[in-house]
Amino acid sequence: MKRPLKYIPAALTVLFGLALLTASVYAQEGKTFVYTDNNPADPNSVSAFRVGRDGTLVMVQGSPFSTGGMGSGGGFFSSHRITATVVRRNFLYVANDGSDDISAFKIDTDRGGLTPVPDSPFGSGGTAGFGISLAATPNGRFLYAGNGGSGNISAFRIASKGALVPIGSVPAGGTPEGMKVSPSGKVLGVALANSDSVAMFRIGSDGRLTAVSNSPFAAGDFGIANDVDINCKSNRLFDPKATAVGITVAVFTIAPDGALSPIAGSPFTFARGTDSSVGVLSPDNQHLFVSNQGSDEITVLDVASGGSLTQESGSPFAIPLGFFPAGMGTNREGDLLYVTNADQTVSGFHIDSDGGLTPVTGSPFSTGIPPDGFLESLTVFPAHADEGEGDEVDASGHKGHFDFEADRRCPESGEMHFADDSGRGMDGSVDVVSVTGNTAIISGPGTLLDGTPVQYTAVVTGNLPVVGSNLFSISWITATGSIFGSIFQTSGALIDGYIAVHP
Repeated sequence: MKRPLKYIPAALTVLFGLALLTASVYAQEGKTFVYTDNNPADPNSVSAFRVGRDGTLVMVQGSPFSTGGMGSGGGFFSSHRITATVVRRNFLYVANDGSDDISAFKIDTDRGGLTPVPDSPFGSGGTAGFGISLAATPNGRFLYAGNGGSGNISAFRIASKGALVPIGSVPAGGTPEGMKVSPSGKVLGVALANSDSVAMFRIGSDGRLTAVSNSPFAAGDFGIANDVDINCKSNRLFDPKATAVGITVAVFTIAPDGALSPIAGSPFTFARGTDSSVGVLSPDNQHLFVSNQGSDEITVLDVASGGSLTQESGSPFAIPLGFFPAGMGTNREGDLLYVTNADQTVSGFHIDSDGGLTPVTGSPFSTGIPPDGFLESLTVFPAHADEGEGDEVDASGHKGHFDFEADRRCPESGEMHFADDSGRGMDGSVDVVSVTGNTAIISGPGTLLDGTPVQYTAVVTGNLPVVGSNLFSISWITATGSIFGSIFQTSGALIDGYIAVHP
């Protein structure tokens, strides 16, 4: 059913009430996978693990998967050498530092296996010599590669089948290390190791980068700026530093134009921990995890609402049977932390309610690769709580295409896009997400193709193994609250694609 209607407040209630009543109460167990960029002194590979209910890692059949490129190309431990997209068909991107290129894989979201994207690997747009750090936009449309050897950042458009299409490059302003796109998708933050500073770039609608005025920004001159993470609201940036003794983290406020200014008390210093290079925020943004290569520990810092940091009781936490911890990632629920070790193993931790860490039984887990190189990076998939992309057909035979991502803990990072064969389309952000079983209700402001502002609500039902059993419904209202407004609505079963809803 697709039609413009006079504004009737009950219309949305009827549409979405019906969708909820017809939705199955069954919710498939969410599947989480961990992928490591093994980076040995040989042909490079990716080890894939399925995360068990107790946090244990079980190797995926066929793992490790060859990247078709070479590893051991140098660089610091904080380079993000592997990243996954969630929407746009679930792709994994892996840096091959030795051959200076990027491998792309399609992720089997049911079993965790990897299939190379045609024509992979793709050139990084830089020169070999000091590692490649990767960062993807939350909507899965663009990928950025920080090339340590050439000191530039290459931008790529992610094509529909996962291929990387170059769209230009910009000077980084130094040696790029850890990078992060803000959850808003509007800015890219880059740690510059050689100058202890952070470069900031605005991201255009076409994915191109523009340096923020006065970038790079000094990070306090207390060590080496090696990594960055950005909070859910995209208004705070955290920069842990590699120092010989103790931990130092610079914290900045991000202005609307992307400029950085240190918060009061920054940089924050703590007595224990050596060579603190990688920092990861918990999904609820209440804790910052910092890996200390020199002291084989993980430091947990509590994050106040204004961004100031205090050390968690009992922190730092030792890495049992592991050493040189580097890359880290949490699951979407925020109760598991995974950490790479230099001997090609992965340590797992349960995250307590207060941020404390308890080792997962059986940790560390082998990647199946001999320890002839340094394991430096991993990524946890999926990162979003609710996501989907595909086509639906309504009762009248009209076909619509959608893609969306939404996080209940970080609605600001969400997007909703819809277009149909009648020429209607909407691009929206996310304000509210609620979930019952395997059905999510997502709402927020949007803009039609002609620029008309609307308020939309979508109901998505997913997780069911039969594509036609998953449903997508969306409605938007122009001139909300006015009797002169109108409603557009559609509802139909998927004919291809997927919807994943995690309770």
